[in-house]
Amino acid sequence: MKAFLKISNLAALAMLFALSANAQKTETYKVVKVQGEILRVKTGNALAIGENVVSNENLSFKDNYSRAMVVNQERGCLILSARSDNGGPQFLPTPNNMSVRAAVPTQPSDVLDFYYGQVAITGSDSLKIDSEKLQIGSDNYFTVNYSVNGKEKTEKMEFRNGKLALPASLVQDKPTKVEICYNNEFGLRKKSEFVPVYVNNNDLKKEIGLILSSLQGENDKKILASVIFVNDFYGKTTIETIEPWIDNNIK
Repeated sequence: MKAFLKISNLAALAMLFALSANAQKTETYKVVKVQGEILRVKTGNALAIGENVVSNENLSFKDNYSRAMVVNQERGCLILSARSDNGGPQFLPTPNNMSVRAAVPTQPSDVLDFYYGQVAITGSDSLKIDSEKLQIGSDNYFTVNYSVNGKEKTEKMEFRNGKLALPASLVQDKPTKVEICYNNEFGLRKKSEFVPVYVNNNDLKKEIGLILSSLQGENDKKILASVIFVNDFYGKTTIETIEPWIDNNIK
């Protein structure tokens, strides 16, 4: 019995040691994007894109809105932010992935619900729909309406290959507010409004390039991580937008 107790005590100590070592294990992350200001306490330098940051590093956050997207081979993309209790760093899963995993729109209200709030604009933005249930044609269509230099502008959303596409003219005109309208053969008009967030193409190349080069595994997972990143740090987007964007911009 005494021998058994000794073995049990040794096993318990070994387990505690393993847990302690695991708790103290430091992980290294690559910085993808910083919003606000995060300072390295040791040097006073601001955290910047492309740099490494370790999980136990002493960081100072300018305010509660300061945060960063970081990526780790094993843990994927995480949000680096300040703890509410002591202001120290915490690494949390990305929260805003609902629009990425949402069901394919089957009715006009689904499309209008998507184009609400902040929407990321890359210049080739599209939304896949269920074209069997949501019929698009000469009598049933969506329009984009906005004001440019005091003049109202209306354009039809192009429908091709089962996807609705925002007009590329948004990038040139850069309106600050956009209205989406659904029109049908019976004169019905439903509408919603969104705030376009214009993505800097060169910045996005660096940011998504870091995600793709830092993650391991299947290409689909990397694309999904890129979509979730854009959703969290810019505005709503879709796999149908980001996947071809990656093909066209990142070699």
